[in-house]
Amino acid sequence: MTQSKSLILLILFLLVFGIVFIYNSTVFYSQDVFGGAYRFVVLQVVWVLIGLAGFWFFYKFHYKNIAKIAYPLFLVTIVLLAILGVIGLLPCSVDIIFAPCINGTNRWFYLNPPPLPRIPIFGVFGFQPSELAKLSLILYLSVQLDKVLKQRGNAFLIFLATSALISFLIFLQPNMSTAVLVFLIGTVIYFASDAPIAPLIVTTPVLGVVGFLFMLISPYRRERLFTFLGGKAHEINDAAGYHIKQILIALGSGGFFGVGFGQSRQKFQYLPEVAADSIFAVIGEELGFIGTTVLVILFAVLIYKGYKIAQEAPDMLGRLLATGITTWIGLQFFINVAAMTKIIPLTGVPIPLISYGGSSMFFSLMGLGILANISSHENSTNRRSS
Repeated sequence: MTQSKSLILLILFLLVFGIVFIYNSTVFYSQDVFGGAYRFVVLQVVWVLIGLAGFWFFYKFHYKNIAKIAYPLFLVTIVLLAILGVIGLLPCSVDIIFAPCINGTNRWFYLNPPPLPRIPIFGVFGFQPSELAKLSLILYLSVQLDKVLKQRGNAFLIFLATSALISFLIFLQPNMSTAVLVFLIGTVIYFASDAPIAPLIVTTPVLGVVGFLFMLISPYRRERLFTFLGGKAHEINDAAGYHIKQILIALGSGGFFGVGFGQSRQKFQYLPEVAADSIFAVIGEELGFIGTTVLVILFAVLIYKGYKIAQEAPDMLGRLLATGITTWIGLQFFINVAAMTKIIPLTGVPIPLISYGGSSMFFSLMGLGILANISSHENSTNRRSS
């Protein structure tokens, strides 16, 4: 079996696994909120199918022509993020119909807000430009670094300006966790380009201090940090403390073997964001340590395959694209699991391919389609050389 085919099979397995647990974890909540037990799982299946269409397009679209898509996609991303960033500076009480303030942030862009007609199945159709930003940054930065390195230009300035701009615009929403994630993805792409790392070593501590200060001056982020450190935010009536307590109860209840598939108690509206950020806790409660370990191993295999594809890519562009996409998927998985197990402060980062969410699913599958495309050309190159 070729590497690209085994990669596709692994992705399909994770998608099916995610759909099963979306159904399993949301039946009660969906019935209570929407009056239908299958609302979440139906939407997830639709998003998976749409995402697979995007996967197939990029799987067949030669990655060497990615610049034709990277530049306009990057421009669209900048415009959308800039709009949300400006709106994010306004008081949350200001009503912007196409970019409403939800839970104190402006992260969604609605294409058909009322009074525009509703879209079948979806109703009001919205997406998060920050999810698009992860993909567009990887495409644009990979193309630009490949181009600049061939011309012996200043690759560090390209990396810093591009990554900092996208991260800053996401930060304005405000969404610091995704802003940091995006900058880390850009950093790994730069590191993989074999450009000089001395400027990166000099700037990293400065950026780390700035990020920590931004965390301290924000009451919401400071609260989550105190929760992580065991401060007063652990009171049961505190939102951040309540969330992490319910997660730990779920994981602790699962033990080694789990309470059994479908037997989770925490999913009955104890866990906030049960199908999105907290789905790992439901998996841990029902399948136990063994189940979560298997899931971690599957993602480790996916990440290993991704970096192997990057290592064996036919050219620098393929190498940078594969590195960026793999880092994106790997970091998101690590951040979610680390937050669920209290290794890092709680964040709102979903598990790729598993968690509920259309934006994340669609753009992640598009990125993985590019990864499979690079793998297929790598295989054909190896066959010709042999």
